[in-house]
Amino acid sequence: MHLSWPLIGRSAELRSIEAALSAPDVSGIVISGVAGVGKSRVAREAMSTAESRNCETRLAIGTHSGRTVPLGAFAAWALPGVGDPVELLRGVIASLTATPSASEVLIVVDDVHLLDELSAFVVNQIVQRDAAKLILTVRDAEPVPAAVQEIWRIGRFDRLSLQPLTPEETSTLVSATLGAAVDPCATQRLWELTRGNALYLRHIVEQEITDGRFALHNDGNWRWLGDMIVPPSLVEFVESSVGALPTPVGDVVDALAVGEPIELAALARITDRRAIEDAETRGLITLEPTVAGITVRLAHPIYGEVRRRRAPASKLRRLRGLIAGELAESDAGDEIHVLVRRATLSLDSDLTPDIDVLTKAAHGAVWLADLGLADRLADAAVRAGGGLDAEFVRAHALSWLGRGEDADAVLTRIDPAGLAGGDRARLAFLRASNMLWALGDPPRAKALIDDASRTVPSHERSYIDAFLTVYWFAMDQPDAAMSACEGLETDRMPAVVGAELAWALATIDADAGRTAAAVRTSEAGYSAVARSLDAPHMRFNIADSHVSALLLAGRIDDAATVAARVQQQAADLPGAAQLLGTAVAGRASLAAGDVRSACAFLERATIGLSTNHSLGWGYRYLIPRIQALATSGYTDAAAAALVSLDDMQRPFRLLDYEQSLARAWVVAGQGAVSEAIGIVRSAAEKATSQGRFAAEVLCLQTAVQFGDRRSARRLHDLESLVEGPRVRLASRFAEALRDDNAAQLAILSAEFEHMGDLVAAVDTAAHAALAYRRHEKRGSAMGCAARAAALAERSGARTPALLSALQPLPLTDREREIVMLIGKGMSSREIAERLTLSVRTVESHVYRAMSKTGTTSRRELAALLPTAEDRSGDA
Repeated sequence: MHLSWPLIGRSAELRSIEAALSAPDVSGIVISGVAGVGKSRVAREAMSTAESRNCETRLAIGTHSGRTVPLGAFAAWALPGVGDPVELLRGVIASLTATPSASEVLIVVDDVHLLDELSAFVVNQIVQRDAAKLILTVRDAEPVPAAVQEIWRIGRFDRLSLQPLTPEETSTLVSATLGAAVDPCATQRLWELTRGNALYLRHIVEQEITDGRFALHNDGNWRWLGDMIVPPSLVEFVESSVGALPTPVGDVVDALAVGEPIELAALARITDRRAIEDAETRGLITLEPTVAGITVRLAHPIYGEVRRRRAPASKLRRLRGLIAGELAESDAGDEIHVLVRRATLSLDSDLTPDIDVLTKAAHGAVWLADLGLADRLADAAVRAGGGLDAEFVRAHALSWLGRGEDADAVLTRIDPAGLAGGDRARLAFLRASNMLWALGDPPRAKALIDDASRTVPSHERSYIDAFLTVYWFAMDQPDAAMSACEGLETDRMPAVVGAELAWALATIDADAGRTAAAVRTSEAGYSAVARSLDAPHMRFNIADSHVSALLLAGRIDDAATVAARVQQQAADLPGAAQLLGTAVAGRASLAAGDVRSACAFLERATIGLSTNHSLGWGYRYLIPRIQALATSGYTDAAAAALVSLDDMQRPFRLLDYEQSLARAWVVAGQGAVSEAIGIVRSAAEKATSQGRFAAEVLCLQTAVQFGDRRSARRLHDLESLVEGPRVRLASRFAEALRDDNAAQLAILSAEFEHMGDLVAAVDTAAHAALAYRRHEKRGSAMGCAARAAALAERSGARTPALLSALQPLPLTDREREIVMLIGKGMSSREIAERLTLSVRTVESHVYRAMSKTGTTSRRELAALLPTAEDRSGDA
């Protein structure tokens, strides 16, 4: 398959080339870079740009075969029948630099280091005569003949070292090429393989699509499943670039291909020291200083892919065993990451399996958040005769991978009758947790734990009571959860259990507005995670609740600090763990009003997490993503995502108030603001009944942002129940809106901005502008509207209140709402059904709106009020 690959991530480089070609005292530019980085593509793009300015262009290409032919690169410009060498060279130069008009000439010489001497002389003469501008590309680490070096010695050339694409640029390029979003795990994997080399990227993606491993899934995203097979075309390119390797050098590369990084001293014991030096000279390996000494890596990951598929399997098994032996003898042999490497190498080596090493390494892989590897290591330990611990860690890893049925199969094979009380309780906890979260079957989970509670001794009940706490939390019954955990102490429980318990309790306290308690419990949860090798992903669940507590309280800067720390912790972890850090950062960005960043973070997270965790993390972070899209004005995209959410049947933790907030923002963006107010007020009432008072505050604040004037009294009452600055600010906001106090609204906009809630600051300033307008204070109204617009530009928000402030029309709130729905193409009957009005009432509002605005048709009327959705085509 051949795809059309756009040029992405090279804007700065193209500007540098343009600047060099435009400078009168510069001969041109030399573009250098490794093979495949995109030098030729960038040079051709610059040539196309020059052609668009009516510049005459020429393209010559240096080749290995042409290097042995005099004037091989410029044969096309040689005049026929000319025998005299001097006349021949003059004719070539004239042909290259001649132009029918006074336009400039640009000559691109690709792979200039491969020119023969006469061709190099031609370029030299053009430079000396200043007869044309030049773009020259040269490959890094290639010998450059003296004749070519002379070209840039006598000329005045700018230099451009072309770097590989960044991970973000790689993701953007692949998504743009394929016309749809790509699973972040796939783009991360592509970057790790290619290190941003555009040529390698193109070969791999096109071959994987052809073979069906890289495919467009039903959710509209591209996903990459299965192991890559290096395309033959890429193998040939790499091998031609690397050249034929002597056997000792090949041994060095092969050892690194299966076990990099390797300490230099260890590599010298496994292979030949002189071969290591030769490999470094050839640019095949790199030496990196570390605290412990010097480590050796391959210069590019693709070298390892090629060699692993070329070398005999028996050789690779032998090398893995040798490297594992070196790791076992090293001073750091007992460190977790070394133990995991050693065990991983032993899996496909000629070594006898070591059950203890495999089991410890499986725990270590869980701690490193590499759950797939943990499964492999634990499975190998079980097959080698490992005991209960290996079974438990394998089931734990499978459950967190989203493979609930496989995890249950492992746990079901364990006979509880033969276990001691503590192990029997642990088995029940693991199996019930897997049944609840991974398999989504709360009734069976409850039945499992109830059965276990009848046989587990009372002094071993901590697992049982902890699970009951988590169960009632999952069933959205916080009072029952709090009753179940009476007497339990997080720091005295098994670490993995204490971490999950801390997550549940921190969430309950956060929703209730007990911020200090939620923060203390979160910190206790982090400590539990630190004590356990089995709870790394729970760190991100706890962080999510920690951030929730701070956001609901209005401590938005503190929440941003926690989210940044968590994102940094997750950055170097594989799979879901990395995406969870991004997701938590997305929620913090949304609450702070940085909706552009929120959309980017949450899109990346939800695409990746929906693969194996669609009802878990995928569902949880799709909700704030919908709100971020709607708040940004991407209403169509938000509405489509909301439909997807509604299609999911999640049997636990329904996140009611967050769903309602997201739904309300979508509805408000569509124009039905009164419906949106009704949604969040209903959510607030439900939150009250569950004791979720901080959640109630946020719902009521959102209702006020939409224009609700009935929440002041309740928010005032909540000031005594909820901790943090948000509730007091929201209460004053509601009072000022109720009283139509424009001056107070303007003050509150600054206070919301200071608190960190930019969207609320936008809406408060917008309502101040509307109030000033009603009071016929046009100057103050214009000032507040300008402030709202400036804040919206910073945040990326496009809210109903902002649109009202920026579109000063003599319409009531109901008339404006109906006109916006007309703009969505809705009939009077459809509007009546949406807003629970009669058709006659809708028609009366339409008639009055036309009379006020002097419009004569519904189309003219709707055109006066562009909706937030008018920007959604950019999504």
